[in-house]
Order: sequence, then structure tokens, then C-alpha cells
Amino acid sequence: MDKDLKAKVTGKADVYLHNHLANSAYWFKRQIEKKIESGDRTGIAFDYLACATSIAFTNEAHINFFGMKCVKGYIERDPIESKVAVVFNAFKMPIVWETRPLSSFRTMKNLRDTLAHGKPAEIRYDNVTSATPDQQNIIDNLKADWQKALTHEPIMTAYKDMDDLFKQLLEKSDLKLFDTIEQTNYTISLIEK
Repeated sequence: MDKDLKAKVTGKADVYLHNHLANSAYWFKRQIEKKIESGDRTGIAFDYLACATSIAFTNEAHINFFGMKCVKGYIERDPIESKVAVVFNAFKMPIVWETRPLSSFRTMKNLRDTLAHGKPAEIRYDNVTSATPDQQNIIDNLKADWQKALTHEPIMTAYKDMDDLFKQLLEKSDLKLFDTIEQTNYTISLIEK
């Protein structure tokens, strides 16, 4: 190839992180489901951890996406509660943190915050109780709160709520699904010598 050959490149890319994060949450959800179906639960705690983290990141990315695309003056660096309020108010959606989907949103966000800050938990437990070898609650007494949160039902519920909330936001936004998907367009024009 001629080293003096020049090319003009023009393009536009819409890179929407929420898509990658949602795909990550879906991937880990499917890994969990497959492990449960097969009976091989090897490493499933890591899958729950990764899925929960992906859900938390996706929720915030969804809010940022709709805020930036649909709300004039949206500030991505505001606290999440403020960002949710701005987007929900703009879309005339009720803000009820005590019920789903926002209760799941908050649970995953709090779990993400706990994991991000990496604070050790030192737990002491000393109690005489009747027990059978398979009683999980005895072991649960020696788990940190974040470990207790990484169980099947809350993670699967949070995933469903994440997906449902996205659909609600999409409907209220007047955007089309296609508008939420990454796009890259470019042209390369060779410039003759």
C-alpha cells in the first residue's frame, strides 16, 4: 500500500452503555438459570454477585440515558435519587421507592454501594439452637448483609424490575426502541495523490 495515500474519515457513533450493562445482567441471569437447571451450582455465588452489580449499573445507566435524551439540562453527576426524580417527573411517573420496581432499584443500588466501598464485616454469633445439618439459617447468621442479599429470588425480581422499568421509561419517553440501540456510521474516502 502506498504510504502517501490519504483518506478522509467521517463518522458518528452513538455508544449507549446501558445496552452493554443490560446484556451483562442478562448473561449472568442466564448462567444462574443454567446452573440451577443442571444442578451444578459451581461458582453460582459469583454469578449472583455479577448479576446484581450489572443490574445496579444498568438501572442507573437507563436513568442517565433517558435523562440525557429527554430532559433538558439533565445532570448525570447528581445523586441517583435526584436523577430518578428528574426523569420520573419529566415523564409524569409516580416516584414510590417502597414498591417495585423502585424498591428493587434501591436494593441493587445499595448493594452496589456496599460492594464498591469494600467495608469488612466482623460478625460474632453465639447461640444454642436445635439444628439439622441442612439448616441454612445457622450459616446465614455468620454472613454479611451483602452476602444475604445475593440470593435467587431478590436477584431475579430485581432483573425483572430492571427490564420492566426500562419498558415503562421507553413508553413514557416517546422514543422508539431503535433510538436506544447503539449505532455507528462512517465513511472512508480515499484521496488520490
